[in-house]
Amino acid sequence: MLCKTCNTEIPKKATRCPECGAAVVKPHRNIYPIAIAGAVISFVGGFFPAIQNSDASKKFTPAYGFMNYEQPALWYLFMLLLVASVILCAVKLEKFSIITTVLAGVVYAITYNNICSLHGAPGMENGLAGIIVIVGTIVAVIGCFLDVNKNAAERKRKNGELDYQYTGNKTIWQRIYIYRGFYLMFLPVLIFVLIFNYLPMAGLRYAFTDFISGQEPTYVGIKHFVDMFGLSPLSKLSNKHFMAAFKNTLVLSIIKLFLNTFMAVIISLLLNEMRQIHFKKTVQTIIYLPHFMSWVVVASIFKMMLSASDSGMVNQLLMNIGLIEKPIEFLTSESTWRGVYYMVNIWKDTGWGTILFLATLSGISPDLYEAAQIDGANRFNRMRYITMPALANTIITVFILNLAKVMNLFESVFVMYNPSVYDVSDVLQTYIYRQSFSSGAANYGYTTAVGLFRSLVGCALVLICNKASKKVRGRGIV
Repeated sequence: MLCKTCNTEIPKKATRCPECGAAVVKPHRNIYPIAIAGAVISFVGGFFPAIQNSDASKKFTPAYGFMNYEQPALWYLFMLLLVASVILCAVKLEKFSIITTVLAGVVYAITYNNICSLHGAPGMENGLAGIIVIVGTIVAVIGCFLDVNKNAAERKRKNGELDYQYTGNKTIWQRIYIYRGFYLMFLPVLIFVLIFNYLPMAGLRYAFTDFISGQEPTYVGIKHFVDMFGLSPLSKLSNKHFMAAFKNTLVLSIIKLFLNTFMAVIISLLLNEMRQIHFKKTVQTIIYLPHFMSWVVVASIFKMMLSASDSGMVNQLLMNIGLIEKPIEFLTSESTWRGVYYMVNIWKDTGWGTILFLATLSGISPDLYEAAQIDGANRFNRMRYITMPALANTIITVFILNLAKVMNLFESVFVMYNPSVYDVSDVLQTYIYRQSFSSGAANYGYTTAVGLFRSLVGCALVLICNKASKKVRGRGIV
């Protein structure tokens, strides 16, 4: 935090500025994230069943909720009111956010009454939607009230101090008017992002429907999520394939991340020790080049090299020197596929990964190496006590940033796998692809549910990595 008087960096627990002695005023911490969390909880509740079958053999089907296509208008109104609540909290208009949140609760009550009157029958019981929406509404309203009160106290304090010089005392609309030129320039980009990034998110509603190819979608609540995790007796087969794909996604991504990071560090250290500048640049260029090749080309090259036929260069070489008697099925055997996959990824991506580490190494002061050499440190000790500590922060940062992307595994697997190795190679995105396009009557509702689960896990990883990045680097990744 900077001192408002002299712009000096103030230590975290200091009460006065070490330079000018001015009292440190801790920044106001808004409580509006509580209100936003409540609105998000209610938003999630809008996807769940309001009532559902209580028969154990038919659990979760039939289910009736806000998304029923018989009355979609109330569901859309409910969701729009909650989105408005989040936006109003974000722009610090919590008083209006209370109104939209309460209106969303009223729409829920009306919708629930309509659903019960249309579908309420013996054998039906209350679903999860009611509890989730009620809890979310209460949390959102309480959060809004708390933030309104704290903001009022903060404004009173600032007015008492006559602190008018900061634009933070202006309303959101005043700040928008002051910087209207910038907002006007940003408007085309905002429209593009809304249309191509946020509008498609409305398709997530199909995760709660049976959407068979060629038929109209039918609301089924959380049936697909039950099938994914094998919570019903009829979903064991789909659960088996889903859990295998989820496990493979984590295993392939995390091991690949460790291997690529390790190899990038090793190669960076070796390149850094080279004294012949022309040879060093030549090696750098050679190991960078594979990164710019498409995965289709890379997979084609290695499939030809590792083929078990007479054209397979690797198998022919191994047989000619007497190491093997018959060709090895590198890409069609479960015991060898993962090893080949890791090797190809190292060959393709390691060179690019060395860029960050070489940049860090080039920033180490040569005086440190000279002083260590004068003190009698050999090359290994200089690398151990100077180079590695300097690289440690960069290694952790790169690892954290890449950890957030472990669920985004598709192209590298898709171009290399085949039906004989699905058990060890099928990942969530290839599983979604096959379920959507490789079967006769695809259920797009189920594949959308799997995609939504993947996105939620990815979002959780991003938030965890963001928190870890703040601890390590002092700033987040988002």
